[in-house]
Amino acid sequence: MLQLLAVISTYPFDYQVRQRIQASLSEFVMASIGWPSLQSVAGKCVAHIALRLSCNNVAYAHLWEEQLGEAWREARPPFTWPVLEGDDARWELRAAIDAVVADAYGLSREQYAHVLSTFSHKSYSKAPDLCLARFDELKAIGLDAFTRKYDPYWDIPLNENLPQPVIDLPDLEDDNNTDAAHPLLRGISAKRRRK
Repeated sequence: MLQLLAVISTYPFDYQVRQRIQASLSEFVMASIGWPSLQSVAGKCVAHIALRLSCNNVAYAHLWEEQLGEAWREARPPFTWPVLEGDDARWELRAAIDAVVADAYGLSREQYAHVLSTFSHKSYSKAPDLCLARFDELKAIGLDAFTRKYDPYWDIPLNENLPQPVIDLPDLEDDNNTDAAHPLLRGISAKRRRK
């Protein structure tokens, strides 16, 4: 899920979407968009960075623990939210994700520059230069070194298990056990029997 979040937040992905739609994004359109080939190193890198970008208040502490346990390798004091402070720090990592995804799509520097030129960048005018600088850096030092630089958790595997529910809901299909069901759900089961 974090990889999905990372990829759909990038300029190369957004560029493809804008080529296909003008108004809204449907499941049909999503299925027609090319997905980058993220090898395990790249996939883990973008997922970890997406986690760091997403954890912007204490409500994300459970997600952090689920993915990284007690690991905290940030410049800020342990478990301080948001993980990243300020636009520059956040954009530095957004550009790193973007570079990894552009590389995974197999874009050349010129192609990537073209993709970036199709966006207004009103929210952060330095974005195109920053993204190209990260792309050039990735090409110069290679994926492994780039990952170690921008993902301080590069050695921690992704937890790809789905989270367990916080509460257990009664089985709505078990009409034989309506007495044990939650009082609010008894009416639903009774209405089903009347049909």
